[in-house]
Amino acid sequence: MNLKRATEVADLSLKGLSCLAIIVAGAWALWIFGLGGSRDWQLNLTIDASVLPYRDDLRIVVVHVHAKNPRPVKFQLSSKVGDMYELRVRQVASDKGTNAVIDEDSGTILAKADLMSGTGGLYEFLPNAEMDDMRMFILPAGATIAITAAVTQHKGKSDEDSNSVSTVVHVADR
Repeated sequence: MNLKRATEVADLSLKGLSCLAIIVAGAWALWIFGLGGSRDWQLNLTIDASVLPYRDDLRIVVVHVHAKNPRPVKFQLSSKVGDMYELRVRQVASDKGTNAVIDEDSGTILAKADLMSGTGGLYEFLPNAEMDDMRMFILPAGATIAITAAVTQHKGKSDEDSNSVSTVVHVADR
């Protein structure tokens, strides 16, 4: 009789420990998910640009914006809530002297491209997804331009957040 009783107690104890282990593991997973920024987003952006002949004194500047979502969660950009994903091309000032510093957001905007156009106002980045958006700009030969790709969530709101990358390209004469 004592052996049967001991077996029942051991069985009940193991079931109780299994339930406790499941609860602790679930709490730990929620804690790690919360610490990992379960609602945060991150987007690694890079730009590649090349200049090709077009006609006369005009050149095509081909810009590839590479975006990678390194996180294990998806996030969306929605134009309905003020999200933006855009590409800006600015003229770099040619009248600066030696040791001058030029801000990437200075200069005349020559062109803008909405990288969310054609998506219905919704752009989704799946976990670990890599995207490549390409736009072409016709620009005059000899210009030096600053190209900026920017992602902004909730533009103009208190929780606005953004990420951008820039590069400078000389639109060669030949």
